[in-house]
Amino acid sequence: MITHTQNPLVVITSDSDYVSLPVTPVRIRLGPFFLLVVFSQLISVAVGRGSLCLRATMSTRKVKGTPDPDGRQIDGMGGGISSLSKVAILHAPGAQHPSSDSPNAFPGVPWANDIAKARESKSGWDVVYRFVQVGVREPELDWGSTCGNLVSAATAINWNLVQNEPILSQLMQANPKSRPQMTLPIRILAANNGLVVTAKIPVTLDSSITKPTLVAVTGGDAVIAGVPGTGAPVVIETPIPTAPLRTGNSRDVLHVGSHEIECSIIDTGLPVIFVNADRLLNIASSKHTIESSPVALDADMDLMDLIERIRAAGATHAKIPLSSAAPKVCLVGPTDRKDADMMIRAVSVGNIHRTVPATTLSALASAVAIPGTIVQSVSSSPTHAHAANIGDVVSLTIAHPAGTASASVKIGNIDGVTRPEAIVYTRTARLLFAGSVAVPENVFQEDQ
Repeated sequence: MITHTQNPLVVITSDSDYVSLPVTPVRIRLGPFFLLVVFSQLISVAVGRGSLCLRATMSTRKVKGTPDPDGRQIDGMGGGISSLSKVAILHAPGAQHPSSDSPNAFPGVPWANDIAKARESKSGWDVVYRFVQVGVREPELDWGSTCGNLVSAATAINWNLVQNEPILSQLMQANPKSRPQMTLPIRILAANNGLVVTAKIPVTLDSSITKPTLVAVTGGDAVIAGVPGTGAPVVIETPIPTAPLRTGNSRDVLHVGSHEIECSIIDTGLPVIFVNADRLLNIASSKHTIESSPVALDADMDLMDLIERIRAAGATHAKIPLSSAAPKVCLVGPTDRKDADMMIRAVSVGNIHRTVPATTLSALASAVAIPGTIVQSVSSSPTHAHAANIGDVVSLTIAHPAGTASASVKIGNIDGVTRPEAIVYTRTARLLFAGSVAVPENVFQEDQ
C-alpha cells in the first residue's frame, strides 16, 4: 500500500521585498538542472500561475530570468536554451489548491486530483506531474506539452510524497551492513495528457533520520550520453494508448512554399514531425550536414526558418494545436557508426537540441517499428527492415550531438491492430541542492 505524506520542507517566507519559495533543482538526464517544486502547500498562497511560474521558478534573486531579449536568462536560473528552461511540478493526488474548476487552476486533465481514481489498483497513480516549457526570449508558458526526461523524478521519494510499506518493511529487516536496495515502481500521472507513466526507481533506507523512510539511490553504473559519470538507473515505461501514426499514414506530404516535403508524424505523448535530413538541407541550400553541431545548425537562419514552416504546416495537416513546444521536428538520416542505427538532430522550441528529448526518442522507437515511416527507412539495423510481431521488443539506438541514446517498444495487439503499446527507456537523476528562490513581492501583486 502506498501512502502520501506532507513535505515539511515547504515553507513560504516573506519580507518587504521578496517572497522566498522552496525549489529543488535536479539534474535529470541531459546535464542541465530542472526545478521540481512541491506545490501542495504553495499554490494556496500563490494562485497566479502565469508570472509566478515564469519568474518564481526560474529565478534566484530580484529576477526576470524570462523574458530575456538576449536569450541568456542571466538574471535567473534558466540556461538560455529550451532544454534548460523547463519546470516540473509534483504533488500528491488531491493536494492541489485551488480546485480544478477555479480560474486559477493549472491546465491539464480535470480529474488529476480525483483521489478515488488515483487509488484504483490498476489504473491509479501515486504522484501528479505537471510540466511547463518556459520561453527564453519571450514571456511564454506552454502547459500543453510534456517532458519525458523530467518524469524520472526520483526526488518524489526524497520529498516523502510516496512511501511503500512492503518495500520499507523488507529493507528494515535486511542487514544494514549489506546496504540493501529495492526497486520502487512509482505511477506518475502526466496531467497534461492523462497518461500514467511508471518510473522504477532504486531505493534504500534513509539512515540520516530516526524514522524509517525510503530515499532514492543515486549511485549506480548506468551511463547516459551527455551526462558525466554514472548513476542509478531509473527505468521509465510509458503506455501508448492510441496508434502512434497521428494521421493514420506512415508518410504524409507537406506543402511548404513551392516544395513538397515527405514526413512521418508520430505521437506517443507529444507529436513529432520526422523529415529526411538530406532532403531538408538540400531545400534550404545549406552547407551543413546532419552531423553538424547544434550551434552551426542554429546559426543557419534559412534552415531554421524552413524547419519552423514545416512545423506549422505539419500542425495544420495533422490538426495539432500549435504551441512553442509542440509539435516538435526531428531530422533523421543514416549513419556509418557501429554503435547507432541512425543519426538525428531534434528541434525544440526553435533550437537544435543538444541531445534528444525523451518524447522524441520515444517517437523514434515507435516509428522505427512501423513499416514505411521515414524513420524506418533510414535505419541501418537489419531488424528494422521487416514488420514486428506481437510480443516483440524492438530496440533502437540513435546518435545525437552528445553521444547515443536507446529506447525500446513493446509490440502488442490493440483492438485487433499490431502496433507499439509501450515505450521503455532509462534515465538517471541527481539532486543538486535544496533551497529557496527569492521572488519579488510585486510578482504576486501583478497576478492579483
